[in-house]
Amino acid sequence: MDNKLDKKDSIDQINNVIKNYFDNNTKVNWIAIKDIMPDMVSTGVFNKDVKKGLPFRKVLRALDKDNKLDRIPLIHAERTETAVYWYLVREGANLPKNDAIVTVSKKEKLKESRERSDEFYILNICDELLNEKSSRKHTFASLVGDLHKRGKTRTKLPLAAFYNDANLAIEFLDKQNKTEQELEKLKVMTVSGITRGEQIIKYKNKRKDILKKKNINLIEIDYALFEQDKKQNLKREKNEDVKLLKKLLKNYIK
Repeated sequence: MDNKLDKKDSIDQINNVIKNYFDNNTKVNWIAIKDIMPDMVSTGVFNKDVKKGLPFRKVLRALDKDNKLDRIPLIHAERTETAVYWYLVREGANLPKNDAIVTVSKKEKLKESRERSDEFYILNICDELLNEKSSRKHTFASLVGDLHKRGKTRTKLPLAAFYNDANLAIEFLDKQNKTEQELEKLKVMTVSGITRGEQIIKYKNKRKDILKKKNINLIEIDYALFEQDKKQNLKREKNEDVKLLKKLLKNYIK
């Protein structure tokens, strides 16, 4: 089948199998394409099923690429940023909303993950104590990293948080619960000729130097000061955490 995509009779075969399926299953209004694969194989459309509908998905991807999906009228594509979920829907019927399909973009997922992090938990408390909403991942034009590979551009180095009214920047010391994979990444060489681990230290010192020149106060918060579980994640006992942060921020709390 895979080599016959341009032949009308091959697509006709697929459409006939789909029609017969819905004719014989009158109470079914929609199915995932994997569920029709037994019929596709038994009628000789595909030699065998692989990975729950992969042969059919290949056909659909090829048609999709050529803007020819309309050749299979009952096909329905649920598209997300990272995948396409294929369904067959009876003519005149509607596909119900599938809550199992995640439609959140990578950017949104990253944002949600960051907002659930221990860093954001601590900064949220700092916001409350300082009565000021911090600028998260704040950057300054003069605070930039090494030149990129082409030697023309640099990336701005973000601060964990900056409080304009308090004239205060907050940074965090690294957690010590790094995985082996994360530790290996620290050994990777950068375009600057130093390891990623060395670069992190270099950038940390650069942040301190720039903030000092700008007369901006800096507090570095160590996660180890807080109660942690066995995985070195904060237990988030807020009353105790507030007491600790009050001590750290005592010179800036109004």
